[in-house]
Amino acid sequence: MQTTLKQLAYRLGKPFPVKPSSVAEGTELCRILQGHQLLTTLGRLSKAGDDPAQIVEEYQRASNSLTRDCAGERFYLSVKPPALRFDHERAAAIAGSALLNGHGVHLDSHKYHEAEPTFALLDHLLAQSLPGAEARRNWRLGVSLPTRWKRSRADARCAVEKGVRVRLVKGDFPAPPGEEVDAVQGCRDLVDQLAGKVPGLALATHDCALARECIERCRRCGSQLQLELFFGRPASSLLALAKEYDVPVGFYIPYGDTLFVYLVRDLLTHPLKLLRGHPAELLGTLETKLARIVRAL
Repeated sequence: MQTTLKQLAYRLGKPFPVKPSSVAEGTELCRILQGHQLLTTLGRLSKAGDDPAQIVEEYQRASNSLTRDCAGERFYLSVKPPALRFDHERAAAIAGSALLNGHGVHLDSHKYHEAEPTFALLDHLLAQSLPGAEARRNWRLGVSLPTRWKRSRADARCAVEKGVRVRLVKGDFPAPPGEEVDAVQGCRDLVDQLAGKVPGLALATHDCALARECIERCRRCGSQLQLELFFGRPASSLLALAKEYDVPVGFYIPYGDTLFVYLVRDLLTHPLKLLRGHPAELLGTLETKLARIVRAL
């Protein structure tokens, strides 16, 4: 059933493309949001059969084109290790360009069995003599931790030891039987474990109540939490929360021809969460979504 729905979504996505569908469109959106003092990260939504060499070229092109517009801590690339086949040299090529341009590189989370090769890839990048290596043990390299996995507590200790940035996500993929925890409580536990101990801590959620609680947990220990929102999902309430607490907020800018698939999947699996916001935040054009974000700032 799930495969059939995905195939249908792919077919519908061709005549009704969701932007940004290309690296050029994604890069331009990052540039616009940066102009409104928002943090951004760019990530390609890959599919089976994508050419890893093309992905490397796209990320290098994006970083090179944003050198002057999106520098420093305000921009980084989000890389999906499986799309690179966990190839160390491809990852190093992306990181080399990004670090030279003053940008960071973040390794996204995927399936449970892919966590080990993802951390192996992170170790490889940390061990390389890459441009900007003197600053690599701060925000420039990072990794995502799913709050629904038990193993994330041990992975959090590794992140602290490695000195890398962490993004907390619920996680799209389940853990094996017996290796799951409640995602909300797991998030609380990981915030307490990581706050003030890593160079950067971001929470990727559109759950306003959870975001508020995590911000307050960080503040109690004198630390700061960044909110990171998925562009194309309801954002107004989270932007208001960020303004209320004066915390940094950024957007994950996805691009690729599979965006429609993600929209259909989320509508089927999380319809109530997505429909809490204004319909234009979910179903509007790129320009409409961008205008609503700007009005909420």
